[in-house]
Amino acid sequence: MKRKIKYIVLGLLLMAIFTLAMMKSPEEIAAMLSNVTSELTAFSVFVHVIFLAVMATGLMLKKTRNFMFFSFIAFLSLSATAVSIKYIIIPNIIIFATIFALIMIAYFRKELNFNFEDITPVNKYVGIAGLVFGFWYLHWVESPIWLNAFLYSPLGSVNCPTLLTISAFPCLTAKPRSVLLESMVAIITPYFGFLAS
Repeated sequence: MKRKIKYIVLGLLLMAIFTLAMMKSPEEIAAMLSNVTSELTAFSVFVHVIFLAVMATGLMLKKTRNFMFFSFIAFLSLSATAVSIKYIIIPNIIIFATIFALIMIAYFRKELNFNFEDITPVNKYVGIAGLVFGFWYLHWVESPIWLNAFLYSPLGSVNCPTLLTISAFPCLTAKPRSVLLESMVAIITPYFGFLAS
């Protein structure tokens, strides 16, 4: 019964997100995200530096990996929530606040286990691809795009690269895994990927 209630609440949140996201035209959404990205370029550079530091530390120090990776995805979701509040992007506030709560629950239930030895090759490849393309997101940056995406793609502020990066981390976890967190990002990430394209 408790599990059923969780999925009903998750379903209602997803319906609210989808409904609210459709209330603006694609042109309005594009203009808003372009504005957010251009105003937060310095912050995006900062997030890229943190990303590289966390990944390097997590890969080298196995004992701190769980805490480092958990802290980073919690930071990304909290950061995107704060940016969404600042720019009054209601669907993103709901999305990232919910993801933040699910990340916290998963961590304290020990459902974020980044033990790479116990992960299937497919999960590793999908997770790595998500990390690469979340970090090196080719939209919302000025020319030369290929270079500038490395420096300041809007990770931690705009939904697509942030969701892509967050969704990559559960792919890199071993069992037990958070079904609720995985379900949320598995539904939301492709939805906004198609919406933004």
